[in-house]
Amino acid sequence: MGSTRAGVPLACISKRSVREQLYRAFVTRAGETNAPLIDKILTLRREQAQLLGFATHAEVSLTRKMAGSVEAVAELTEMLRAKALPAAKQVWRGSRFAAGPTQAGGAREELWPSPQGTRP
Repeated sequence: MGSTRAGVPLACISKRSVREQLYRAFVTRAGETNAPLIDKILTLRREQAQLLGFATHAEVSLTRKMAGSVEAVAELTEMLRAKALPAAKQVWRGSRFAAGPTQAGGAREELWPSPQGTRP
């Protein structure tokens, strides 16, 4: 989160509970406010697809792109997953998170980082 608006405060706030509160507020911002807008956009996209003779908005979107069909995208996604997953597992095994949800010394590893130069 270092490159986000919340990154600087997260790096400077020393109180863990405040960092957690800020992190949770940041990642869930505008969820309730945007829900009706998102529903309307999805409805309009579904209607547009039906009017144009497509089953889904994904098919409409793909007509202007390299992928020829939703199935082609699914095949590419599966091929990428099959290639990337073994490498990701290897990296995970070598990471500091693989040993469990704690840091050295027993402190819990969280998504909201401790300020730089301090320990939780």
